[in-house]
Amino acid sequence: MHASYERNLGTESDLGIRPGGEVRFFVSCPDNCRSERQWICSVVLHEFLGIDYELRFGNQDVVRISADGNTLELNDTFFPRAETDWLGEQTLPAEPLQQWDLRGSGMEHGLLKPSIPVIFGGAGLHVRHRTAVLELDVFGSAFFMLSRYEEAVSKQRDKHGRFPAKASLACREGFLDRPIVDEYVEILWWAMKRLWPRLKRRRHEYKTVVSCDVDFPYHPSAISFARMMRATMVNTIRHRRFAGLSKPLRNYVAGRNGDFRHDPYYFTVDWIMDVNETAGNRVLFNFIPEITNGAFDGHSSIAEPAVVAMLKRIAARRHEIGVHPGYLAYESERTTVSAVTRLRDTMSQAGIKQPLAGGRNHYLRWSTRTPAIWHAAGLQYDSTLSYADRAGFRCGTCREYSMYDIHARKSLPLKQRPLICMDRSVIDYMGYGFTEEAFAEMEKLKKAAKTVKGNFTLLWHNSYLEDKQARYLYLEITK
Repeated sequence: MHASYERNLGTESDLGIRPGGEVRFFVSCPDNCRSERQWICSVVLHEFLGIDYELRFGNQDVVRISADGNTLELNDTFFPRAETDWLGEQTLPAEPLQQWDLRGSGMEHGLLKPSIPVIFGGAGLHVRHRTAVLELDVFGSAFFMLSRYEEAVSKQRDKHGRFPAKASLACREGFLDRPIVDEYVEILWWAMKRLWPRLKRRRHEYKTVVSCDVDFPYHPSAISFARMMRATMVNTIRHRRFAGLSKPLRNYVAGRNGDFRHDPYYFTVDWIMDVNETAGNRVLFNFIPEITNGAFDGHSSIAEPAVVAMLKRIAARRHEIGVHPGYLAYESERTTVSAVTRLRDTMSQAGIKQPLAGGRNHYLRWSTRTPAIWHAAGLQYDSTLSYADRAGFRCGTCREYSMYDIHARKSLPLKQRPLICMDRSVIDYMGYGFTEEAFAEMEKLKKAAKTVKGNFTLLWHNSYLEDKQARYLYLEITK
């Protein structure tokens, strides 16, 4: 457990080395935005780097990291602005952003590109004997991205009430495809190693994290005559032959009798488990426990025998069951708590012992009020944060981290597991289809996560694997 103590800034004559050779760090900050600084220091220094430190506040205009007689000073641009104009438009970064070219510095090898945009602060690292000055505002920039500060400031929303990618700084400035906070942490680590060359950091390993939102456990045509007829028409037109005419009808007749052997969605869940077990991946399957809006939440009940049987198969194969609260839940504590309770009760009644720890909101609906709601519902993590209209690093990181309630201005134990790529984002919204270009886009994001030893978190719906091209693409990106 890390040490992060708040105290007024005093003398640093007691800096030194702890017994056993461990460096004892002091982080001193300007005396403003205390809660925000405590949280972001904990995330960056403890969760990401694994550094033990003591936090102090005092009358100064920079952030200082000190140990063993050496001091690293960091630019402090964002928090002084935020202190006087919290969530005000004047606290947003000035555009266009400055670019820091690190070619020839020795640091560029730890970045996705040799230059990096500067959200807050400036460019440059200056080292003078036992002191170094980093012009980049690492903590302010990281807070801005990880807390989703801009989403609380901006009023732009799409037709589903979501903050769209095109409204984000990352999209406008062209860095949505790179985990910029993780790169900033690498720059901070590079600066610290200049002063403390024997310093050790927390080890991270790259991991592919696979999830599936089971919006439709079985095809809608299995229980609806009207949808069956619609599926028949689509099948015929798509394949331009009459051989497909009987498939929806056969599925409809069988589904009405509880037989889903011919359903294009139902046993796809089992195929997903087969594929990922071969690849060594454990899959998170998220289920909608309650229908909050009939137009968007599907048609099946979590308590239906076919759905319960699916839950049992998932648990028996040691994959994870997650919650997928309905369309109206993302800003409603009552609706979210009800969904979590309903799924937990269903799992308990089915004899499933697995704990319900987290999941993802339906339609990727999320606001800066959602973290407090998920925490109130007793959940441990959320994995909603990606844009529907663009795949990429919405939070600027591909690491799990503790979340912040930007309205109550306090840290939360709830973790965020950022979603990096959703199937429909690349295939539909970005217009790549099931093509080599789609694979290249996904692989680019996967490579970026590998570069910083983070997690490539992938969402693929069981209802989006009907075509052979879709299954081929899925096999390639998960292996």
